[in-house]
Amino acid sequence: MIRLSALTTLLIMVGLGSIAHSRPASSDTGPSLEEVLSHMDKRGQTLSSMSSTIFQKKWTDILEEFDEGERGTFHFLLERKKVFLRKEITEPQRSTLVISDGKLLFYQPKIKQAQRYDLGNKKDKAEFLLLGFTSNKEDMKKAYNIRLRGPDRLGDRDTFVLELTPKSKTVSAHFSQIVLWVDSQLWVPIQQKLLEPTRDYLLFHFDEIKLNDGIKKYHFDVKLPKDVRVIGG
Repeated sequence: MIRLSALTTLLIMVGLGSIAHSRPASSDTGPSLEEVLSHMDKRGQTLSSMSSTIFQKKWTDILEEFDEGERGTFHFLLERKKVFLRKEITEPQRSTLVISDGKLLFYQPKIKQAQRYDLGNKKDKAEFLLLGFTSNKEDMKKAYNIRLRGPDRLGDRDTFVLELTPKSKTVSAHFSQIVLWVDSQLWVPIQQKLLEPTRDYLLFHFDEIKLNDGIKKYHFDVKLPKDVRVIGG
């Protein structure tokens, strides 16, 4: 059985194996931090759901290398202030992570095992994937010291890079810094870097993003086969 601390770290690993190396987009001054946050805030006010492909990998600092990474799809829905999240990994090994109604399910078809947890009022690490999608700027300012690094070209997209340092000791115990690459047209993150105190980090990349695409609550239901062993309640 995988311990919860190790499991939650595994569940949110999102990275960027085949993405082209980022490079400076422009020497222009561009918008200020407040302007970038305001654009994100405006997008967040109208954003109720998202679907995308996702690629994730983890950098281990002591080894100075990435793991092989994982590919799949990512979906979230906001409904009546409730968060629904689904991450479906398809390569190299299938797994499903769902957060729905305050409960977490992690299903691994290969070993025919599913783990359930009641999150209660606690926030799972996977929910950090929504940072920049659902947060308003005042909440972000309260929770993080924010710095605008400037423009950056990521693949074929122009982005603005935000560096967030958590003010909470609880959050900083997990992630000492969070970096968001915010798309200059969509005004949502298309890449995230979650830096751990050990200098290891998780790198996430979202592609083929669809906003407000009609996702419903039933998309977050998981029907487990009868021969699956369920751990937890």
